[in-house]
Amino acid sequence: MKRRIIALLLTAVMSFSLAACSGSKEKATEGGAEEQYVNTYLAADPTTLDPSLRSDTYSSDILMNSMESLIRVGQRDGEYTFVPGDAETWESDETGTVWTFHLGEDRKWSDGEPVTADQYVYSLQRTADPETGSPNSFFVSPIKNYAAISEGEMAPEELGVEAPDEHTLVITLENPMPSFLESTDASVFYPQRQEIVEQYGEQYGADFDKFVYNGPFKVTEWTHNSSIKIEKNENYWDAENVDLDYVTYQIMSDTAAIMNAYESGQIDVITVSSQEELQKYQADDSNVHTKISGGTISFAFYNTEDELFSNANIRKAFTMAVDQEKVNDIAFSGLREPLYGWIAPAISVGDKTMRSVAGDTLKEMRKETLAKTTAKDILLEGMKELGLGDDPSTLDVTFSLAGTSDWFRTFGEYLQQMYKEALGVDVKIDFSEWGIFSDNVYSGNFQLGFMAWGAYYNDPYDMLSVHLTDFNQIATGWSDPEYDKLVLGASQEMDEDARMQMYIDAENILLEANVMCPFATSVSHQFTKSYLHDKYAEYGQDNLYFTHEGWKNVYVEGR
Repeated sequence: MKRRIIALLLTAVMSFSLAACSGSKEKATEGGAEEQYVNTYLAADPTTLDPSLRSDTYSSDILMNSMESLIRVGQRDGEYTFVPGDAETWESDETGTVWTFHLGEDRKWSDGEPVTADQYVYSLQRTADPETGSPNSFFVSPIKNYAAISEGEMAPEELGVEAPDEHTLVITLENPMPSFLESTDASVFYPQRQEIVEQYGEQYGADFDKFVYNGPFKVTEWTHNSSIKIEKNENYWDAENVDLDYVTYQIMSDTAAIMNAYESGQIDVITVSSQEELQKYQADDSNVHTKISGGTISFAFYNTEDELFSNANIRKAFTMAVDQEKVNDIAFSGLREPLYGWIAPAISVGDKTMRSVAGDTLKEMRKETLAKTTAKDILLEGMKELGLGDDPSTLDVTFSLAGTSDWFRTFGEYLQQMYKEALGVDVKIDFSEWGIFSDNVYSGNFQLGFMAWGAYYNDPYDMLSVHLTDFNQIATGWSDPEYDKLVLGASQEMDEDARMQMYIDAENILLEANVMCPFATSVSHQFTKSYLHDKYAEYGQDNLYFTHEGWKNVYVEGR
């Protein structure tokens, strides 16, 4: 079984990139009267700039700003829109299986070389190649022959991508996929140059000078675990509409240090993680409050290959022990929204969100279950099945957390209290930095852990696919053929009502198996200095979640 780690977002402190929001606003800084720069931060060092191997949100933030895909998902007048990237135009055939992208002839890399269709072909083939070990290969799984390539039955060159000429890319899918165009905004659809990949080998993307860029910015400095600087890419096809000269990221994870940096003017942006911080910055008119919610979830997940958590009743007991409203109020300071399903509230099928149709599935399941029994009784049943006696305090259970900050330590104490009260289990907490945590999860060296994950594009397949047998990107070890059938079938189903029901049925299987336990939907409360602006809207309102324009439309006025 293939086991990979997907891009996972930590929850206490997050990276920040500004997205366009509704409305229209002309830039008021024509003539360059003001120095155009932004100072911000990332909570951890990016792991790589290699688009095929990116596996964390910090890398994504940098790549989003320094690379260009076929399209960008933007926001205009309060609605999602597809903005040209390297592709000026695109169309599909009447079957919906053949997509043709027409690249602009003025697209260039940061070193002046032209962006060509064959570089997209190479990039997609490299990601599909099982030898690459891409953690994001599920994005290319709809492309023709991917399944056979992933199993080693076909060569990567057989992937359904071709370049009839330098500026035409043709992608052939196995079946129609309603959300395919949106998915082409993902990092695995960034072009790559074979000669650069081969020149640097395993060091490709490991540092700023071992990579080449085709996006609005290029990385010019990277002091690992300290800072990153991106500067305007003068060779970018739309450079005349990029106003920022540079953006500097400080690598900071300590909440107090981040607050001090924001208040002293060292950084222009902050994401708050407590009611105290929220109220503090809301009271100061020099701060602009922007909310982005609905697409990122936090959850506990179980290693179903662990001796204890291989038992369905043990997993169910730990899930039934969680009160999402209390978790949100106590652990998350009421800043998030309780979540009772795997699919985040912002994700839709057609014009309906899946949560609005599916409802609070886990909440109803818990209500029905706990009307008949208790979480502790379910645990005792599981212990009996495993021959472990009837004393929950004798169980050896370790909950893994990917952080060592004060927030994580307080969260760990809360988890211990919650499971002790509901189950009588004395849970140990293992604190580790992200790199160690992800290595342990990838190798199966954990029992249960906590992560957050943000959907990349607006379709339930994005989130449900991470649990497919061939992907299993959260490394739970769980597999169900009926689940696979429903998810894959729904991703190809053109009838919206039928697709919605198939996704709901698949989520029900996942929830009933207690592979993971959703906690909350993350709500990003971000404050910016009043001199940061966006060309299409002012900050200070709720933004759509699925936009990926990064810093491209941001400018400074009135610093």
